[in-house]
Amino acid sequence: MGEEIKGKLGKELMDKNIVHCITASVSLYKAIDIARYLIKHGANVIPVLSNDAKRLISPYLLEYATGNKPVTKITGEVEHVKFFKKYKIDAVLIAPATFNTINKIANGIADTPVTLFACMAISEKIPLIIAPAMHEPMFNNPILIKNIEKLKNENVHFVSPIIEEEKAKIASEDYILIKIIFATSKKDLEGKRILVTAGATREFIDDVRFITNSSSGKMGIAMANEAYYRGGKVTLIHGEIKATLNPYYESIYSETTLQMYQKVLDKINKEKFDFFVASAAVTDYTPTKKYEGKISTKIFDKINLELKLTPKIIKKVKEISPETKLIAFKAEYGIHEDKIQEIISEYSFADFIIINDVSRKDIGFGSDFNEVYFFDGKKLTKIEKRLKSEIAKIVWDKILYNTN
Repeated sequence: MGEEIKGKLGKELMDKNIVHCITASVSLYKAIDIARYLIKHGANVIPVLSNDAKRLISPYLLEYATGNKPVTKITGEVEHVKFFKKYKIDAVLIAPATFNTINKIANGIADTPVTLFACMAISEKIPLIIAPAMHEPMFNNPILIKNIEKLKNENVHFVSPIIEEEKAKIASEDYILIKIIFATSKKDLEGKRILVTAGATREFIDDVRFITNSSSGKMGIAMANEAYYRGGKVTLIHGEIKATLNPYYESIYSETTLQMYQKVLDKINKEKFDFFVASAAVTDYTPTKKYEGKISTKIFDKINLELKLTPKIIKKVKEISPETKLIAFKAEYGIHEDKIQEIISEYSFADFIIINDVSRKDIGFGSDFNEVYFFDGKKLTKIEKRLKSEIAKIVWDKILYNTN
């Protein structure tokens, strides 16, 4: 049953009705995990099986997994029409989608429950997301390629398969989720360019040892993802992270603070950005001298490290591109009112300031949760503890409210 896991991992799809169509690809054994994953992010999943799919997987399994009775045939109740009237359907997902099914939909053939639901989605302008799964030669078939392009022109979204072992394997649950959230999100950042930094940088003592911090990059990636969902063109420059990268926008790796500084300035100098989200946990100090190779403990029983400040990225960005809205994240160890006012004064050049307390183990570095103070230049607002994906959604709402 689905209710006990609903929203367990996130609320991005909370109370959205997703029709999950399943076709007779060998990948259909993953359909249950996909359906449950969507439920864990808040969705109500309604399964629909093609005629051949129900011979390969029991509809009872899908009913147990989702809490909804699957549609396995079209009866006198005309289910493909009834469901769109009965529920507010937010999206239709076909995962897995076979060669046969994709080509039928592209040519308006609606002879199975799955193809009927897909054609209804296109007619009603409801987001249709397709995750192909087949052998690689079939995926490279020129007829399929033309039909995929034809469907994309009808605003159908495709989740690219994983090409390996001469197979086009169904995409991961994460990538499918990302496409569904994108397809069902408002597009209030469409036409905007957003540069985001995230994760921890490293400063090397020798060729194998380095100074860093515990940042996972999850908050920065949540900000980048939310901007992408809203239609923004996102570039992410990141250090070390412990989160899944979104494959649908540009991601650039930077190991050290200086590398990140140089890559950010290179982007800012070459391209115009509307927003710069500075959420990376850059290492503030770097050794004045880096030892070659690996320091031998047989030679040195102790070493003295002299450190110097690393370059400040965010202030330089505002100097180069004053019209770019600067969203500065500030991680502080222990927060009190005087400290907040001190940070607001220190970062007065930023358009928006987000402050979080990394002394708490239940939020901040490494956690999926956060609790922040948001300053819009006039008013300070506390955003109570919640998932970082939810924090990102609220923060972008506030930013756009104050810039429109």
